[in-house]
Amino acid sequence: MTEDQNEPDRGTSAAPLRVVFYLPEGMADWEVGYLMSELRQREVTERPAEIVVATATGGAVTSMGGLRVTPDGPLETLTDEPFDALVLCGGASWFDDDANKAALGLAAQRKREGRLVAGICGAVDAMGGAGLLDDVDHTGNELGQLEKWPGYHGRDRFVSEPHAVRARTPAGGTIVTAGSWAPTDFAAAVMEELGALSHERSELWLRFWRDRDVSAIYGLFGVDAPTS
Repeated sequence: MTEDQNEPDRGTSAAPLRVVFYLPEGMADWEVGYLMSELRQREVTERPAEIVVATATGGAVTSMGGLRVTPDGPLETLTDEPFDALVLCGGASWFDDDANKAALGLAAQRKREGRLVAGICGAVDAMGGAGLLDDVDHTGNELGQLEKWPGYHGRDRFVSEPHAVRARTPAGGTIVTAGSWAPTDFAAAVMEELGALSHERSELWLRFWRDRDVSAIYGLFGVDAPTS
């Protein structure tokens, strides 16, 4: 794939996004659910988006909750077309499954090209083990967990953050990381980075989904709250 092949022709600010989600075997159901569903909600987001679901081989994977997920195809073929972001879902198989090496290789390529790469939970650990986090601020489940990976040398850039961390890469792209407990913060950070949510709307979205502030939904949809 060439640089030009991976650069979407946005045209206008409303050009549709194309977001590739990589799901490993044993994927953590909850970690990308908010992001996948909200990108499809045109009543909420400010840009339309195509969600592309990939696995290593194109075969179905089973989530930690037992959900059998059939993807759109294998990672190799689905990324031949231009796309805006690569999102790596967490899951137990990042620790011992060689099948995920291709996803890490693609993440490294996208980082070099200055693109958006997002990882959560176990995917962050694997990214760290591949050396992708050594030169960017990042968070994750735990520093000690990251340091179990021989290839990780990013201790000085680790941020003890209960939410998500967005960091610029030397090539001008962005790495988004989060721990397993922060799927809402992860989703908001990625959507804001993509321009699918403005910062103001992202804050409203988080107030509703993360903070359980029901009143925020009225601002998100631009309607007046009912009077008591």
